[in-house]
Amino acid sequence: MKKIIVAGAGHGGLSAAAMLAEKGFDVTVFEKNEKRDLGYDWTDIFDKRALIRAEIPMPERDKYTVKGRVCFYSPDGKAKFIQPSPKNQPQIKMERKDIYALLVSKAEKCGVKFEYGCKVNSPVTEGKRVVGIDTDKGVFFGDLVIDACGCDSPVRKNLPSGLAVQKEAGKLEKFYVFRAFFNNPESRKSDEDFALTLFPRGIPGISWIMSEESFTDVLIGRFEDFSYGEALDAVNHMRKNNPLIGNDVVRAGSFAVIPVRQPLGKMVCDGYAAIGDSAFMTVPLIGSGIANALFASEILAKTVINDFSGEFTAETLWRYQYEYFSKIAVKSAPLACFKSLLAGLDPNTLDRVFRTGNDRFFRGLTDALGKNFDFLKFAARACGIFKNAVADKELSKKLASCVKSIIRLFVLIEKMPRSYNENDVILWEQKYNEIFGIN
Repeated sequence: MKKIIVAGAGHGGLSAAAMLAEKGFDVTVFEKNEKRDLGYDWTDIFDKRALIRAEIPMPERDKYTVKGRVCFYSPDGKAKFIQPSPKNQPQIKMERKDIYALLVSKAEKCGVKFEYGCKVNSPVTEGKRVVGIDTDKGVFFGDLVIDACGCDSPVRKNLPSGLAVQKEAGKLEKFYVFRAFFNNPESRKSDEDFALTLFPRGIPGISWIMSEESFTDVLIGRFEDFSYGEALDAVNHMRKNNPLIGNDVVRAGSFAVIPVRQPLGKMVCDGYAAIGDSAFMTVPLIGSGIANALFASEILAKTVINDFSGEFTAETLWRYQYEYFSKIAVKSAPLACFKSLLAGLDPNTLDRVFRTGNDRFFRGLTDALGKNFDFLKFAARACGIFKNAVADKELSKKLASCVKSIIRLFVLIEKMPRSYNENDVILWEQKYNEIFGIN
């Protein structure tokens, strides 16, 4: 019986673990937290269709709500765009702990074993092959290590350089997030289901407010690390214009780090496969990665099950990466180009963009998260709107560079090697990374 190690209890890792255990693999998840501490004490919004792909039944109706409309505000707060909730909205909001309860319950029923309170320190390698993990409870060996340790995975970060897997996320590729639920002094919902401000107070990042009758959910997200005091200062500024944000933190009040970038250019090697945040599988503009991780888990599990050699080499695991890029990353990775453009804009420029053609621009932006979005048409539309909004030669150059990068990316994904040849894959990865300025 082949032994599978899942390093970290990430969503995609848990889902893949369940599918593999169900097919007779010996699967163990090694997780630093205790079972009761899995998941942040807050909600998440994701595509419910991912649950179906992960073979998990929909939860009871009282366990989730359907995502409502989103109101985007300019940095100065004077202009806004409302994204209505579409008919048959696939996005749902659930408590993260409830999501984990579904995943862990399914994994346990399928025979997955868990080692809680076990911190993963690094991979164990022999030559170019990952053969296990080193933890604070000892060394454990397996035939395949699935890396689900998250954005700053100690497994990925400590892989030998010769394996050509990118170890660190670069500047503007990680989001530092503070999130807290405050009491709602007026015990009423706001008129806007979800209010999101870009570059609040001119600081690159976002803030959002979602008010329910019993609490107000506040998030501060930035590209640079910041302190608890700075987070509360930002909340105090928001409170001046929003009477629904009370003074008492009733839940959460904690930080997280999430990737907001394109997926890894190489996420497999002999005995190793990265998934979820470990492989940077989030949607670059919003940082949500649960759905992509669950979609990826099905692809990875099928790839492993169909490896009849049982060797789990880069050659056999490459099918997982190829299918992920062909089906999922082809839609999300181009958004990383546009995220880089937005992150580099001056707040005053963004204010003017909001005031000039913001309906068309942001309707196109939010459509980018849809299933059948045409990135080339959107890029052309965005360029036209930006040029009308700001007569700026430097901005025009940035726009042209962004569109060029998106086109190059589409072409490159189309030319991705279908089968694994080390030289071809490394060359492809280098070209992929060059688009995003990674050496």
